[in-house]
Amino acid sequence: MKIIRTKTYDEMSQKAYELVKDVIASKENPVINTTTGASYDGMFEKLVEGINNDEVDIEKVFMMNLDEFIAPREQSFTVYNYMHQKFYDQIKKQPKEIALLDGSLASFDEEIARYNKILQANKRDLQILGLGVNAHLGANEPGTPFDARLFLADSDDSTINSTMLYYKVSREEAPEQMLTLGLADMMEAEQILVTASGTRKAEAVKATLEGPVTTDCPASILQNHPNVVFIIDEEAGSLLTKY
Repeated sequence: MKIIRTKTYDEMSQKAYELVKDVIASKENPVINTTTGASYDGMFEKLVEGINNDEVDIEKVFMMNLDEFIAPREQSFTVYNYMHQKFYDQIKKQPKEIALLDGSLASFDEEIARYNKILQANKRDLQILGLGVNAHLGANEPGTPFDARLFLADSDDSTINSTMLYYKVSREEAPEQMLTLGLADMMEAEQILVTASGTRKAEAVKATLEGPVTTDCPASILQNHPNVVFIIDEEAGSLLTKY
């Protein structure tokens, strides 16, 4: 695992952008599966700028997302809304293909089957992940088996609170379930990028990097992947003793 430590969130975002840019440049038809949220707001801003300045050839990229809230798509907190408002609606050229989960459907079994076919047909060159305060990846909360595949997940209270904080919604409005790639799906990517920022993530960072590999800390599975880049700012890495 390659650990990159930065002073600030902006530096972390710049490093993440540079990695994504390099993957796109080095692959003929790159497949990138991404996450959303505060950890990547800065990276998406830089990616939009890079695309609109013709520094990044997004037209050859297959863009996917790893999860989606169970809610109507028009809700402010959905992955669908995030990706359009912060990325797709901001760029002058579009990816070759876009795949998004739909958490508004009546049958999640059918949606899981549909998305599984896409996953099976498109090996991910890069899997982009955020780290939850409880060390979740996607919606794989503590206790999720390492062999989990795309499934309907219940969110822990800490995850619901993070959603409330970021999207400024009430407890009654906040979603409690997500469709999410399982940990086994994530581990199939050729390369994995993880970022973490702020003191809220410090304990999760330490458990992920320096703790045992255990389902109590879902992100600890990353210790078993051959090509992970973990970018953390000063505050997120403040409890580390080995890095």
